[in-house]
Formats: sequence, structure tokens, C-alpha cells
Amino acid sequence: MNIPTSLPGLPLRLALVAAVLSVGILSGFAAESKLYVLWDTISPDGNYAMACSTTGAATLDEMPLPDETEENPVSNYVIQVASRKIVLTIPGGHYWRLYGGGQPNHFSLETVWSENSRSMLAIYDSRWSTIAVFLVDVSSLRVAGIENQLRMAFSRTLKSAHGTVYIRHKDSLEMMFGWPWFVGPGRFSVWANAEIPKQDDPEFTYELYFQTENNGTNVALVKAEPTSEEESADRSLNRIYRTLHGLLSSDDQNALVEEERAWLLKRDAIKSQEEKQAFVQARIDELKVRVGNIVEEKEKQ
Repeated sequence: MNIPTSLPGLPLRLALVAAVLSVGILSGFAAESKLYVLWDTISPDGNYAMACSTTGAATLDEMPLPDETEENPVSNYVIQVASRKIVLTIPGGHYWRLYGGGQPNHFSLETVWSENSRSMLAIYDSRWSTIAVFLVDVSSLRVAGIENQLRMAFSRTLKSAHGTVYIRHKDSLEMMFGWPWFVGPGRFSVWANAEIPKQDDPEFTYELYFQTENNGTNVALVKAEPTSEEESADRSLNRIYRTLHGLLSSDDQNALVEEERAWLLKRDAIKSQEEKQAFVQARIDELKVRVGNIVEEKEKQ
């Protein structure tokens, strides 16, 4: 995908109200297993996405929570979008959404793909903490659970940087990861937060950078930096841009690339930093609307 190297990123965690497309009954999961595409997880090239299915009939009120691991009937996969062929099963992944917006209360799934659409990070969050993180490689058909490795690296960072304050509160802290991003081949970053629920202090927020090792089954922390609780506008723009690109046809993808190049020229000509920020935010909002409209149409197909 020809994304301009100067393409900006974006603020705030992407929260699309993208629901799920069923190849059969759309009012709920049917008695037999059916596959539902999670369209907001699509790869930049449009070839891959996550999907969910379940066995047995279930209504919205009967669906299990993603952290229920005992005999949970919901399964998560990485699929080829065009053929609906399952490429990989996410072991222990139980996130679901229903057509029309039904999804587990206080749970979320956040994904990011590498620019070449070969690697994916998937973060499963509950209300207060992360319950699972998976690193996926569709080229080697490999998926690795890395949540414990992220937790241990974050704990070491907090102990080293905050000493007795962290040690005093560590048993009460909940850890949450988000805003994953591939920063280079085999390297990614995640936003990391540790706090006591419903308490303002202490709270620790970092950007953690990891290098993959052992063919992607392990990760090693290479850098940790204190950060804010907002993602940059440039990164946020890149997120929504890549999602839109993946949802488009080949011709429309090419048109989007040309459109973005023209937009970048306009952005770079703006001298006022305040006006430039507003210009970028308007672009983010515009692309989000376009993504939402496409997803809505796909749900109706």
C-alpha cells in the first residue's frame, strides 16, 4: 500500500461502532456455528480481518463475557475476508459483537496491523484491565499470547522508576494496554497504564517499545517513556486512514492514496499550528464518518 511516508498519525483511541456481518441470520447467533466479521479489525490491504463465531443458540442476554474461559462457546479467528477462510484461531480469544451493535458490556477489542498487513496486535480489555494480548503473523501462521510478558516488563519499569511508591501499591494496581502500533519490522509500541480503579492517585502512564524475539513468540522491552493519556493526532489519522483503505476496492484504494497526497500538501501549507491541528482533526472526523458508512453497508449485505 502506497501510504505517503509523511502521512500524519492521530489522537485518541479509535472507537468505531462497527458491528458484525453474519453470512446468515443477523439478529443473533444461530444454532449452528456462523462466522461474523469484525470489520474494524481489517488489514490495510483489505485481505485479513478478525471474526468470531459461537456454537449453540444464544441471545444477546445469554452471551458469555470474553473473560469467561471455562467452556466459552465463542471463538475468535483471523480470516481471509474475500473467501471467509479461517487463517488462524486466536487461542483463548472470546470477544464478540452482534449485528446492530450488541457487544459485551465494559469489554473492548483493539487491533492494529503492520503497514504490510502481515503482523497484527490484538488487545482484549475489560473495564479496568487488559485480559489478553496476542501477536499474530499471517505469513508464518503464528499467534502468541504476550500479555504476561507486557505486564512483567511494565512492572519492572514501574519498580525501577517509582521505587517505594510502586511497591507500596503494586498489589492494588490494575494494568491496561492500548493504542498498539508497529514502529518498524519486528518492533511495536503500546500505551500502558497502571492505576487503582476509582482512585486518582497513584497513576502511571507510559509508552513501551518492544522488539519481537524467537520468531515472534517472545518480546523484549527496549524503551519505556512516560507519556500522556492521549495519542498523537498523526497516529490517530494513520489508524483511521488504514482502516478506510482496507475497506475499499482496489480502485478506490488508489483514489484514496491520491486524495491523501493532495490533502497533505494543503496541510503542510498551513502556517498556524492551531489551524493545522484543527485541519488534521477535521480530516480524522471525516474519515471516521466514511468508515462508519461503509461498515453499515457491509452489515446489510
